[in-house]
Parts: sequence; structure tokens; C-alpha cells
Amino acid sequence: MLIDGKSAEWLDKLTKADVPCAPVLTRNEVIRHPHVAALEIVEQYDHPDAGWLRQARAAARFSATPTAIRRGAPALGEHTDEVLGEIGYTAAQIAGLRAEGAAG
Repeated sequence: MLIDGKSAEWLDKLTKADVPCAPVLTRNEVIRHPHVAALEIVEQYDHPDAGWLRQARAAARFSATPTAIRRGAPALGEHTDEVLGEIGYTAAQIAGLRAEGAAG
């Protein structure tokens, strides 16, 4: 973590004045920060299209119901048919929307 002289000076002044403060970190600095590592905040998983990705885990942790990243974010329109079906559209109506270019 690189903190320039001016930033270090302000962090010192603010800390001495009991002002909550912290340096602004780059993404790589955050991922490698000892606190982030100790709390296991970043998870790595194999996305079927993008390969290995790092992502923040769920904020809450419960002993009886552990969380996990089960899959990556869906592709654009990946669940359109399913969502439209859940709100009452029939397969024929969805096909019509697709044919008209309203759903893709």
C-alpha cells in the first residue's frame, strides 16, 4: 500500500483528532489488504465464460446457513423467458415478444 507524504500527514492529523479515516486504496490494494484476507472477504470462483474471477462474498455469515457463490452473473437476457413466465406470460406470448423484438 503506497501512501504519499501528504496523505500520510492528513491521516495522522485526522487520527489524532479522533476522526474516523482511512486511505483510498486501489482495487489490487484492497484485495491484498491483510484485513480483507483475514476476514476472507474475497472469494475466487470459476465462471463458465469468463474464467477465474474474484468477488466479495456475502456480507452476512451464519453458521447454520453458510453462503457461497454458486454461479456468475447471468448473461443479458439469460432468464427472460423464466421471468416472463413467472409473471404470467405463456410460452406463445413470450415467443411473440421475441418475434417482435421486444424480448431478446
